[in-house]
Amino acid sequence: MAEGLHELAWIERVCEQSTTRCPADLLEELMSDPACAAFGPVHHVLVGAAMLAAVHNARGEGDLSAQLAELHARASAVPGGACARWGVCGAAASCGMALAILLGNAPLKTEGWSEAQLMVSDILAKIAHAGAPRCCKRDSRIAVREATSWFSRLLGVQLVAPTVDAQCAVSDQNTVCEKGACPFFSPCA
Repeated sequence: MAEGLHELAWIERVCEQSTTRCPADLLEELMSDPACAAFGPVHHVLVGAAMLAAVHNARGEGDLSAQLAELHARASAVPGGACARWGVCGAAASCGMALAILLGNAPLKTEGWSEAQLMVSDILAKIAHAGAPRCCKRDSRIAVREATSWFSRLLGVQLVAPTVDAQCAVSDQNTVCEKGACPFFSPCA
């Protein structure tokens, strides 16, 4: 549990210092932090954290720290390899968790339930069409980019498109990297 608390601390620090309304740019900042692993379940937190922080910055209100703690608690239940074992990418699930937190979804609450499911299914389709397993960075980037319009529309906030050209810096660490078939591949990494 101590590792999980440490994990939340650096994510919370980066998110609370951010002023961007662009979840994709914030995700890049989070993924480039030295504390961020190249792969693994930390991405199940990063994606939703970027969404929560960008919405917080767009609204200028809400308890971001409490939202991030709730996201961390939920995302910690999604193990590494969920994409293969559960058939659900943790990055897509993280977007669903973040939206559910912001909508105040509950198991018996009708409003917001379908919207979160539809968004996650849309994200999962985009990730599935990317063509290969084991790339947390690629799938996280796809998830955030896809979720941005959903969050903007469903929450009535103005999130912005990426201003940073996302380029992978860990492709050399991924033995199954798609290289040039990935839209985020950088041969200079």
